Amino acid sequence: MGNLKNYFRFNKKERNGILLLSFILMVTIVYYNSMHLFQDKTKTDFSEFESLIPVVEEKLYESKKDSLFVFNPNTLDDEGWILLGLSSKQLSIFRNYQKSGVVFYNKEELKKCFAISEEFTDKVSDFITFPEKEIFSKKEFNQEEIKKKNDVLIIVELNSADSITLISINGIGPFYAKQIIKYRNDLGGFLSYSQFSEIWGLEKLDLNKIKLQTTLDTTLIQKININSSTVDELRMHPYFRYKQANTIINYRSQHGNFKEIKDIQKIVLIDSQLFRKIAPYLKIHD
Repeated sequence: MGNLKNYFRFNKKERNGILLLSFILMVTIVYYNSMHLFQDKTKTDFSEFESLIPVVEEKLYESKKDSLFVFNPNTLDDEGWILLGLSSKQLSIFRNYQKSGVVFYNKEELKKCFAISEEFTDKVSDFITFPEKEIFSKKEFNQEEIKKKNDVLIIVELNSADSITLISINGIGPFYAKQIIKYRNDLGGFLSYSQFSEIWGLEKLDLNKIKLQTTLDTTLIQKININSSTVDELRMHPYFRYKQANTIINYRSQHGNFKEIKDIQKIVLIDSQLFRKIAPYLKIHD
């Protein structure tokens, strides 16, 4: 016990040191608990942050715009509508509306569906292609051409027609038919008549005349599975070059399968213009 008491006995110098340390600790505690009383309350200025909001919103809009592609609302599949931004609920309403037999020939008719808002229509308006409502006008053909067809104009579906059927179209001969089928096979099918300008040798083709004798069924388009395709399969498509195809395969190897078609935009070589052209020809599962 005597030894233990020695630990609690302090001389005068040690007691003064303990008192000084206690005083310093007390002052420190009081200071930190009362320092807020002596500070001026300043209001944070968010004006600069608020001024950046429109810029951020614009950037978000541009990023959404990059996911757009040319499409026909009458034939676009579910995956395509979701890629454009339609929710599952909106898509269900849209499909039920289509079951009534409606065909969309312009934006006004499309807006009649409750699932399609005016904001959505404005966003995709530059990328919508509608079918021609009037498929034939006698003014477009002279009497001699009509007699050759026995007064019956055959309407040809371009994504399924063989060369013999294509030749039956006024203005298309064997050479044009061969070039059309070759490019159609390379593409996987035609999305719009504007793609005919991409075909070599068809510079003199009267496209307006062809439109009156044909239709395009985009449901027949053959799509490439980007989660199982090889470099050679991708590079065969007219819209892909070898470097782009190879980069897609390398990206898939490093990050795993693509969950959405729009994920290929994460690849530097896939810009927004290419994405809009190629997206309708891609799929992520069979």
